[in-house]
Amino acid sequence: MKIATLLLVLATLLSVSLSADGFSSVEYVNVTHSDPIYSTVNDEVYTEQCRDVREAVSDGNSGSNDVIGAVVGGALGGVLGHNVGGGTGKTVATVGGAVLGTLAGKNIGSKYNTSDNGSYQIVRKCERVPTTQSHREITGYMSTGTFRGETIRVQSRETLKQIPVTVTYSY
Repeated sequence: MKIATLLLVLATLLSVSLSADGFSSVEYVNVTHSDPIYSTVNDEVYTEQCRDVREAVSDGNSGSNDVIGAVVGGALGGVLGHNVGGGTGKTVATVGGAVLGTLAGKNIGSKYNTSDNGSYQIVRKCERVPTTQSHREITGYMSTGTFRGETIRVQSRETLKQIPVTVTYSY
């Protein structure tokens, strides 16, 4: 009875395998050569660029025209304000004239401030400037082989010794 069951199972398996449309297997093709694949990579690199600049040398009296202008403007404003009005208004006009004259005199004096006394010095100024540098690097390999008269190429990260090929047989 066990033999009959075993024969039945074998007959079933045989009929199923014969009725299948086909099957697949993996075959390996030897690689005949591998070529590197290059890509261009851009890197941002900083370089230092320097230049010499001519600058005026200050004599330390910068701002003296502001003070002189403020004093002269205040005095003139006070005199002009004193000549306007009478009584308590005269005092207010004198103080107001002095304040306005001081502000105007300082403003006018600052326009004549210059640090240019005829002396210059050469100052080296440097800055970091980004530049782009390009280089080529290997990003993979194209492996080539021949399978049944056909050339097969496969791209991979490393060189291959063999290329796996899935072959499907059908009836």
